[in-house]
Amino acid sequence: MFDSSKIVPMVFPVMVAAVGWMITSVTTMQSELVDIRSKMPALISPQGVPTDSPISAEARARLKEDLNEKINALSVRITLLEERIRDHK
Repeated sequence: MFDSSKIVPMVFPVMVAAVGWMITSVTTMQSELVDIRSKMPALISPQGVPTDSPISAEARARLKEDLNEKINALSVRITLLEERIRDHK
């Protein structure tokens, strides 16, 4: 059938390469985990609340300012409409 003594020398380099790849993968995952853990304090406060990045805080401030302007414009329009209704009565 087949000679099992030839299989071991053929499989051995493949096994060594697989173990080498596995060790490299574990090392890479470990370094990525250390990198993520080092950045965690910047993302989450000690109380467990997510913190704002400068980009999201700036975007939220712009959105708030835009909403306040629209609310003020609507308030002026409502006041003018109320005055017109009152004057027509």
